[in-house]
Amino acid sequence: MKREMPTLALAALCALAACSSKSTTRADAARPQPDGSASPVDAAPAGSPDGGVVSCYAETNASQSCTLPAHCCFSNFSSQHDGSCSSATCAWGTITCDGPEDCATGAHCCSHALFATDGSLTGYSIACQWDACGTAPANYELCHPSGPACSNGGTCVTALGNDNDLPRTLDICK
Repeated sequence: MKREMPTLALAALCALAACSSKSTTRADAARPQPDGSASPVDAAPAGSPDGGVVSCYAETNASQSCTLPAHCCFSNFSSQHDGSCSSATCAWGTITCDGPEDCATGAHCCSHALFATDGSLTGYSIACQWDACGTAPANYELCHPSGPACSNGGTCVTALGNDNDLPRTLDICK
């Protein structure tokens, strides 16, 4: 009898061994990750070859940022959603882009609320993807007020007061 390694165990081993994900199928990409999140099905590569710089708000350092490939992990432990730079898996929220400049030309920087099977919110994934970001309030396109126009025709506004589950230094198309 041939035994197969469960997908999550294989994903965890690959993460430790820095396996390539180029052979991932659309079905595999939508499967939960070790942190409980789901990878965007049509994930887009980062835009700049040397990585980008993403906002990573912390109450003690409001202008903190991370230089990719280190991403920002932000928490849900307080209304501040404090973040820190990391290369490890995030427990709640992951920021790998904070606007279109961090993505390949034509891709979108999208915020996706992640839900458990019972419908409870389990975190956020903010990453580049080729497809449109989806509909609010679970999904938003990220932007910068002085940057390109929102692809959804919306207005670029601060997340603070518009989607308080996201760190206050991010801007969303609404």
